[in-house]
Amino acid sequence: MRQARISFADIAVLALLAGLAIATALLQNRHQPMALHDQAIRTIIGAQIEAFRRDDDLAAFGFASPDLRAQFVAPNRFMAMVRAHYRPIYIAQSVSFTGTTRAVADVPEIRLQDVYLVDDRGTSHKARYMMQKQPDGSWKIAGCQLLVSHQMDI
Repeated sequence: MRQARISFADIAVLALLAGLAIATALLQNRHQPMALHDQAIRTIIGAQIEAFRRDDDLAAFGFASPDLRAQFVAPNRFMAMVRAHYRPIYIAQSVSFTGTTRAVADVPEIRLQDVYLVDDRGTSHKARYMMQKQPDGSWKIAGCQLLVSHQMDI
């Protein structure tokens, strides 16, 4: 029986392969921390959707921008509009955020956030929220547009 010998070249190749494997694993698991404004915006949108689920008109209305609140005047009028025209958001069973927010026309105080929703019928929807930064630094919902979703229905 012949005894196998490991050469220096074999060890070098194994070390190189191990190094490449570790580097690849580190690069694949690299995550950029989410910007604070993205975190805040997701929190506001999620909180409003939760208020819709609870039928909490006052709380849901409170997440709207001052211009939007002035347009609807009262929480019950705002909620009537949401129920009539934004049913997928009002009855969302599942919510997922896609990507980071992006500024509108290079104006950092106005940002867009896309959200995928699944309603109570298992139908997928996409909503694009327009968020407005307030003078106190908080974010409010300035508008929302329902778009065609290319997600598969459940």
